[in-house]
Amino acid sequence: MIKKIHYIIMLSLIGFFALILINTNSNPVRESFIYFPPDPDTTFESAKTSLSILTQEDEDEYTLSLKTESKLSDTAYLRQDITMLYEEGRLLETMSKWEENIKKLTNKKKIKSEDSGHYEAVSYHYGEIHYPNDVIKSAQEMSYAQLYVIDSPMTPLESFKEPTSQEEVEWKKLLDHAVSQQSQVVFQSLIDQFQINAEDYYIIPLTKLHNYQDAPLPGLTKKQSVDAIGGIWEGIYKYYFLGTQPEEGEVESPIGSTVPYILLHKDSPYLLVLYQTKSGKNVQLIQYLNKPIIREPS
Repeated sequence: MIKKIHYIIMLSLIGFFALILINTNSNPVRESFIYFPPDPDTTFESAKTSLSILTQEDEDEYTLSLKTESKLSDTAYLRQDITMLYEEGRLLETMSKWEENIKKLTNKKKIKSEDSGHYEAVSYHYGEIHYPNDVIKSAQEMSYAQLYVIDSPMTPLESFKEPTSQEEVEWKKLLDHAVSQQSQVVFQSLIDQFQINAEDYYIIPLTKLHNYQDAPLPGLTKKQSVDAIGGIWEGIYKYYFLGTQPEEGEVESPIGSTVPYILLHKDSPYLLVLYQTKSGKNVQLIQYLNKPIIREPS
């Protein structure tokens, strides 16, 4: 059995620096981005994630099309969009793009997959706006897309976002039930290891965080929610999207990791982010509001 390692990482709403890493894509991957206070004068005019079946390669394989589009009301010093695609609760693929001095950003990727499944794509759209005297503000938006794919030997390949027939309703129930069972096992493992009383928290999967784009998070004001969401995504990007960094050893790819759970404490000003890596390591990120970044030993 794979030994599970306990990670505790303190996050903040404001980071201190951003470095650049170059990967095999034409667009470099930023090692981190910094969430700055929201700019009341800059908003996203549009932000969208789309997911569809592009082609069917053969009886066992098909290609998905993942695409993001976003547009700010004003030109930003920096624009960045990141996307995570989950298949039945596990990270299947990531996508990221950033550019300077633009309003609009688009990105797309083709992903090969097979068998029936429930796909969920969640995106974070970000803009960094610079003003004179070193004043920096930001704009953020989230978007989401889902797709159910039915790959059965008895029927032609089909897909739907929401069921429109009784057959699709039954397939949705079947796939949702399978994912729910697996997620419950993982979640129980997480709260057992970290000795968490789930009743003390509001629990939000990352794939549902977009529901709070315009509504406040439970127990928080709208302003607090905007800052908390920015801090969540800053941490998710640095400590999840780019890989899990243990105290010793190589960075583990996020591919195959579970959907992170966000646990917002009902009485104290902090939240947790919990997930499990592909290799079975349980990870806990802790975000204290308005505190500097601190990394605690395991």
